[in-house]
Amino acid sequence: MSRPLRIEYPNAWYHVMNRGAGYRNIFSSDTHRMFFLELLFQISKMFRVEIHGFCLMDNHYHLLVHTPEGNLQRAMRHLNGVYTQRHNRLEATDGPLFRGRYKAILIEPDAYLLNVSRYIHLNPVVAGMTSSAKMYQWSSYRFYISTTAMPKWLHTNFLLNMLGRQQRRRSYRLFVEKGVDEETQLFYSKNKLPAVMGSDSFRESICSRLPVNAEIPEIKKLRPVPSISAIIQAVSLVFASPEKEILQAVRGRGMKNHARSAGIYCCRKFAGLSLNEIATAFGFSHYGSVSGSVARFERQICEDAGLTELVHEVEKKINE
Repeated sequence: MSRPLRIEYPNAWYHVMNRGAGYRNIFSSDTHRMFFLELLFQISKMFRVEIHGFCLMDNHYHLLVHTPEGNLQRAMRHLNGVYTQRHNRLEATDGPLFRGRYKAILIEPDAYLLNVSRYIHLNPVVAGMTSSAKMYQWSSYRFYISTTAMPKWLHTNFLLNMLGRQQRRRSYRLFVEKGVDEETQLFYSKNKLPAVMGSDSFRESICSRLPVNAEIPEIKKLRPVPSISAIIQAVSLVFASPEKEILQAVRGRGMKNHARSAGIYCCRKFAGLSLNEIATAFGFSHYGSVSGSVARFERQICEDAGLTELVHEVEKKINE
């Protein structure tokens, strides 16, 4: 199993979460919860990360984090590692506590930060652990809606200021009491959560920070899926072959055949098109011919470094 995609840069915002292996509890008592909060204080000092929200459930946690220095991985490695050690000592056990490293969703702050904070603070209500978010002791919600003395490491002003300068706490309470909005609910209801929550332009800006590597599944999901026409155009430019000849079968074993094979291969690899879709576009009578063409071309590029380089050039043009 590949590791989750980690996108780090200065001043990034994240919704970070992790749960116990096998859905077992990670917070067995208030002693465990208090130590976890102490660790949040630690990482805020050691790594200069800002905690803007938290919610500790029985078998998982949620954090709203801002990283001025772009160092989320280091902070989370310390948090999860030290907490696991302490938990195992308290419980007289050993082995992994969490199901994995952690999940971090990169957030476009201006458009989605408030919605994510609301989702986090309503977790105990949705789970049936309390009838009111303000009654739940182990989240940051009460510090947002009242003047209760709060931990020095918790930041609330940034989000509150997004609601204006007057009656900020009341505005936030009313905002949360409306419940999770449909778009946010749809996002978090997916079986496999996306790596980014943001607009198309935000996702494009994130893609510009990433390596051109279509083998990382989450990068493939971030980038717009190229159309068949865009792929054919790129293949035509790189292989110096007319688009018409790429889409139509050409007898012989020259570069024209390579261009057509490359077009078929790239439609499968970079656009994830079905065999039937590719068969229709390239004039095959049966999708099995597409499968055979892709397999043959894969063998060819394994044996021909020059051909491999041409495919890389096609990929670059597709992602320009």
